[in-house]
Formats: sequence, structure tokens, C-alpha cells
Amino acid sequence: MRVIIYTGKGGVGKTSVAAATALRSAELGHRTVVISTDAAHSLSDSLEVSLSGTVQRIQKNLDGIEVDIQLELETRWKEIQAYFSDFLASQGMDNVSAKEMAVFPGMELMSALFYVEDFHKSKEYDVVVMDTAPTADTLRLLAFPDIANWYFDHLFHMFRNALKVARATVGRVVSTPLPTDEFLQDIEDLRERLRYVRDLLSDPEITSVRLVVNPEKMVISETQRAYTYLCMYGYTVESIVVNRILSEGISDPFFADKLEEQRAHLKTIDEMFSPLKTFRAGLMPREVLGRAALEGLADQLFGDEDPTKAYSLESPMRIISGDGENRLAVKLPFLMDQKLELYTRKDVLVLQLGAFKKSIVLPYALAGKKLLGADLDGAWLTIRFEGDEVVRKKEKGRRGRKTPRKAR
Repeated sequence: MRVIIYTGKGGVGKTSVAAATALRSAELGHRTVVISTDAAHSLSDSLEVSLSGTVQRIQKNLDGIEVDIQLELETRWKEIQAYFSDFLASQGMDNVSAKEMAVFPGMELMSALFYVEDFHKSKEYDVVVMDTAPTADTLRLLAFPDIANWYFDHLFHMFRNALKVARATVGRVVSTPLPTDEFLQDIEDLRERLRYVRDLLSDPEITSVRLVVNPEKMVISETQRAYTYLCMYGYTVESIVVNRILSEGISDPFFADKLEEQRAHLKTIDEMFSPLKTFRAGLMPREVLGRAALEGLADQLFGDEDPTKAYSLESPMRIISGDGENRLAVKLPFLMDQKLELYTRKDVLVLQLGAFKKSIVLPYALAGKKLLGADLDGAWLTIRFEGDEVVRKKEKGRRGRKTPRKAR
């Protein structure tokens, strides 16, 4: 199964591009589903069909869904929502308000991710096209598996052990409901499902991220940052879609300055994002609504190409050994003015860039080895660790020092 994720600044045309991709994919015979993860859905408007929180048929080989958090609560999250509703009601909140407040942060993100898991396990679709929210929300969506896993590792087991004691003591005298075993099992299941999704989304042979950009300075700057953050989280960005390009055939002097500005921005995009595959589409004379308009957009973007093709399988992380060192290379194409911090904690490497933090569980080859430093060469940050030979010499030296003491 192929997963294609479209992201970009709000208003750049992600929904139109995602819908056009899904239509072309279906026409080529791929069993396709397009899913909107944006709370302010516009996929229905773009396709001019009625979509809801359940998967619906749009046409042959094409289904669609707009994630509905309230529906998700009633189906996927029964045990979790029931506990939080009961807890809030026990604190004096009325039942209606308690039900509304039981929607905790991240539920809508997990719901969207779990659809990808469901589609992969069922083998019902060949292609999943994701129309995402604007950049910041998409980064939250794609970072969620890693962030949630950190909380599970550090807090959940401690909470579960403390709960066993609480049930036998304070649970007998307080009116506040304690979580059930079913609730705890649901939480544990969430963890395993998020791991599964993380593996799917970080596999470049399955998942590709495509950046949608307009030839405007602010949009380009945000796209640069998004590209960097996505690489930091281990996602493969394989192409860029330059949308809403003004035609060079416009002769009205009113557009002269705009066309000159656009030429400069297009040159910047080509230079900055090379060698990414680039798709281009012009500014349409009317809103891109309905099948005919979306097919016209697909013609501009893909021509005779299959839009589901993976244009790059380069992983943004790789391990290199040699010269007495082990090195972890992380692709960070546009650091710009963002502060970069790097440190290790046991077998975890923490990489913080601006407001975003990535915890990388080090593989066996690097775990426990001393961090020697880091170098930035072009788009790649190379983090240097002690080599295996150095570690073996240290261990041999420690064993050698112990022997005389035992003899005495």
C-alpha cells in the first residue's frame, strides 16, 4: 500500500491537489481512499460530494472520509471516554458537559492515524491519499506517535503500578472512580497501534510526504521549516508541488511586478528544494471544484505519469561506520535561524530544533557509546559516537586493571 501525505501552509491548495491525485489514482485502476484530517474539512466541497466520518464510495476505485471526532468517540474510544466522563461527573460536572470535556488532546490525531493502520491491515486499498491540516497541525499529527510513546514509556507503567495500590486502599473510601482493567488495556493497545503506524509512516517504500507551495516568500519560508522538521521526525519528503503559478502570457501591466516577483520565487524554489521532484500547476481561472476541474489540475501536475509513484526512497536518517567512529546522519535541509540542541540520555538521542523535539532510540550499534560531537555538512547533520574498536580497548583495559587486584 502507498500512503501519500500532502501538507503545506494554509490556503496553498492542498485539498485540491490531494483530491486531484486521488481521482487520477482511481482512474488508473488503483483502489484509492482519500482521507481528510483537517478539523475544518473542505474535501467534500472540492469533490462536490457528501462525505462524513465513515468511508463512502465516491466513484469506481475511489472512496473518501472526513474524520469526525464525535463519531470516533462513540466507536473507537468507548472505554476511555466512559472513564473520563464518569470522572468529570464525579467532580460535579453535568453529564452533557462531562461527555464534551472527555475529548482529550490528540484523539483526533490518533483517529486519523488509526485509519491508515486499518487500511494497511485490511489490504482493501492500494493507495491512501491524506489531505492534512495546515503545516503546524500536520507536524503535530506526524510527531504524535513518537511523543505518545515517550509518555507511555515514562508515565503509563508508573501510573498502572500506583493504581494497583490505590484500588486496595483509597479506592475503598473515595467516590472518585478508578480506571478499570479494560481502560488500562485500551491504553496499552493504543501504544502498540501507534508503534505500528509510526513504522508505516517512516517507511519510504510505503509513505511519501509532498509539500505544496505557492511562489510567495512567506509560504516558501514555512515550507523550508516544514521540510526540516519532517526529516527530523524520520519522514521521507519526496516531491514538491508548486501551485497557482501565474501564466507568463499575461500582458496586463497590473501584473508586471507580480510576474517579476514570481520569477524570482520560482528560481528560489528550484534552487532550494533541488533535487526533489517538482510538480507545477497554474492559477486556474475559476475555483477548482468538481471532477472536471480536478481532472484538469491532475493533467497539469502529472501529465501521463502515475501520481502514486515514489519519486525518492531516501531515508532522512542513516548509520555510517568507519575511521574509528560510528556516525548517525540526520537530514536537516534548512536550519535557518532555529536553535539546535543535541544530547544523549542512556540509549536515547534527543534532538531539539526550535519548538520541536525528537527522541531517537539509538540502535544497538550506537547505544551506550560516548557522544563525540556533531558536524553540519550541507543538508546533513552528522553525529559522531565512539567506534567499536575504542569501546573494546576500553573494556579490555578495565579487565586488565582488575586482574592484579584479584591476584593480591
